[in-house]
Amino acid sequence: MLIDVIKNGFRTIFRMRHERELPPPGPKPAFGSTVVYKRLKMQLIVPIDYEQWDWLTGKGWRTLDMRSNRRRYFKIPRKAVTRLLHADEVEREVLLLQILQHRYDRSRLH
Repeated sequence: MLIDVIKNGFRTIFRMRHERELPPPGPKPAFGSTVVYKRLKMQLIVPIDYEQWDWLTGKGWRTLDMRSNRRRYFKIPRKAVTRLLHADEVEREVLLLQILQHRYDRSRLH
């Protein structure tokens, strides 16, 4: 653990940090999968169709293998995810903007 802290300190000091490239979109995720966007993650608690998945990937959301991922994300509340996935095209844009601009509490960092 201390070694990781030291390594991270060196990476920061020597500016070895790089912005990660957005991976290519994968196939439509199954019910219950987790998708991420930058520091946010949401669990797909309702099934989505191909149009919704195309819209999410167009906005930058991707599926990741969470088992090997050590990054920490802010978890989006289930109620917000449900509202987003049940919204029509116009309301969906507004809801996503609210989700992205919300100031998440550190207790939601997982």
